[in-house]
Amino acid sequence: FTSYYIPSTGMENTLFQGERVLVNKWSYGLRLPFMLFFSYHRWGEKRLERGDIVGFNNPANVLQPVIAHREIFISRCDGIPGDTLLVDSLFSMVSSANRRNNYNEKSLYAYSLHTFIIPQKGKPVKIEPWNRFLLRNTVVLHEKKQAEVIGDTLFIENIPVSEYTFSQDYYWMVSDNSVNWADSRWFGLVPQNHIIGKAFLIWFSKEKETGAFKRYRWNRFFKAL
Repeated sequence: FTSYYIPSTGMENTLFQGERVLVNKWSYGLRLPFMLFFSYHRWGEKRLERGDIVGFNNPANVLQPVIAHREIFISRCDGIPGDTLLVDSLFSMVSSANRRNNYNEKSLYAYSLHTFIIPQKGKPVKIEPWNRFLLRNTVVLHEKKQAEVIGDTLFIENIPVSEYTFSQDYYWMVSDNSVNWADSRWFGLVPQNHIIGKAFLIWFSKEKETGAFKRYRWNRFFKAL
């Protein structure tokens, strides 16, 4: 297990700023250390499930080459490998199977929406004008290949491609506080090798930047997630 401090309001009203949660590193299989020197491995690897509250390393931190040393984020898994999202061209509006009921039909039709399939290990994903930049970033950051977009075409290792087969599973993460953009709309898809574990318990809760003996949320201590 590991403990994680909630520094922001991104997961309200599920997790509040100033809380500490326990994350079970065995939930999806124990990620083995020394990934920088050896290939990625887990003991008893399992996929995330939709709706899980997940701890993972920041997938956008390119300055830290060691994945396990990157800062930890907590978000809700809203899309698993092979799921189809409805997205606008900028990925600013995203509707998953989990959240489709949160939008009425008229509000969905007010947007020009496209379908986007979350990459699944060993399965080809079609390159489209609205997903080419997201996929380009994913290929560069996590597949470790040279890629660039020229016009409407994605080039990988200087070869134009219309589809790409990914080497690992990816997930779409969301903030429960929808106005907070610190989720996959900002940092992109989260690869399997960045996953730490499932958050399962709030063990401490106190309003941020208050006195030592003030503003404890006693009713949230040892609350299961």
